[in-house]
Amino acid sequence: MTGQPRRLVVFSGSGISADSGLDTFRTSGGESLWAQYDPEIVCNYDCWEENFALVHDFYSRRREELGTVVPNKAHRLVVDWEKRYSAELITQNVDDLFERAGARYVMHVHGFLSAMRCVSCGAQWLFGYRRFSPATDCCPRCGRLESVKPNVVFFNEPAPRYAEMWRSLGSLTRDDVLVAIGTAGLVLPIGEIARNCPATTVLSNLESAESPRDEDFDRVLHGRAAEIAPHLDALVSELMER
Repeated sequence: MTGQPRRLVVFSGSGISADSGLDTFRTSGGESLWAQYDPEIVCNYDCWEENFALVHDFYSRRREELGTVVPNKAHRLVVDWEKRYSAELITQNVDDLFERAGARYVMHVHGFLSAMRCVSCGAQWLFGYRRFSPATDCCPRCGRLESVKPNVVFFNEPAPRYAEMWRSLGSLTRDDVLVAIGTAGLVLPIGEIARNCPATTVLSNLESAESPRDEDFDRVLHGRAAEIAPHLDALVSELMER
């Protein structure tokens, strides 16, 4: 090991929050949110204003659902790694379960469900877990209604945190550890990232899949994230303290 502290980067997807009861956007069983709603309507930046009411209804339901669940053992484990190893937390998730588990800093590369953004003036504000109401929920800065959208990155919309994410992932060395938890690897190609990463790579997913593939990673654990948390902790502790 070099004189630099060993880094631990955790990259998570919706699978880590599934054990808290949140619906995932993509699953192999066809019960995902995208099996129930057309993403080209509710999550498309090119036409979201044309479907304003439906978009806000969809995300209002997601916020209400989020308000009924709590962090699980996997969230708390990752937060413990942040305390023990100064782990860097990168998530594709738009929920706030890491924060509610005590995380100090989380890089939300696809936005934050419990916040709103005005595409007209750029204002952003916390919104909580309630439903959107056109009668009261205009932009607090410019007063416009029609430009208020959930602060979630839609398809065909720029993702401003990607540059920060790529810097973090691209700076990993052979002394570092990258852990991917609960991601299908379809939006961000974590399998390809792992194959080209000099760090020791760990995959924790529910089951083997075409993407990401087990062979893309140095170490693999299968099972529900909350249930295998002790085994994952033992593995990561071994890698970080070697």
